[in-house]
Parts: sequence; C-alpha cells; structure tokens
Amino acid sequence: MSAKATGKSKGSKGTGAAEGAGDELKFEDAMSQLEEVVRKLEGGDVPLEESLAAFEKGVALVRTLHTRLDGVQEKIEQLTAGSRGEPLLEPLAVDDD
Repeated sequence: MSAKATGKSKGSKGTGAAEGAGDELKFEDAMSQLEEVVRKLEGGDVPLEESLAAFEKGVALVRTLHTRLDGVQEKIEQLTAGSRGEPLLEPLAVDDD
C-alpha cells in the first residue's frame, strides 16, 4: 500500500511505511536507513518513481528522527531542571590536553 493510500488520518504515523515502522526502529537504525536513502538519491541512477518513493521514505525517517530527538531533549530538560522547573545550565568541562 502506498503512503497516499495509508493517508494521514492515523496522526503522526500516517506518512508511510518508514514512519510507521520508525516507532519500532532504534534511532541508529533509522539514521542508517536515512543515510542509505540519501546515498541512493545522490547516486542519480534511480528512475523517477523510485526516487520519489525513496524521497518519501527519507522524509518519513527525518520526521521520526526529529520527533525522537525532541523527546530526548524534553527528557533531558526535565532531568536537569531546578526545583522551580528552570533549566540548570553548567559550563561544559573541557580537557586541556
């Protein structure tokens, strides 16, 4: 079934197989798949219809990865929040090697 056939009525999971499967994929696996899609498209030896399908898969993977990163950022902010909910920022320790 194509991405159009699945529709967007299922919320954030409705943009195609890549995004629906993205919920089960590890972040690193989704990133690897995205890199593979980019290599394929940059190669330029792919027919138009296949290029469009690869592009759609890439967009779905980007959205999945972005959503995951947003969730991680939110979790980090919660874990590092002060007693009043404000973020506690500390300078990054730099080694002088």
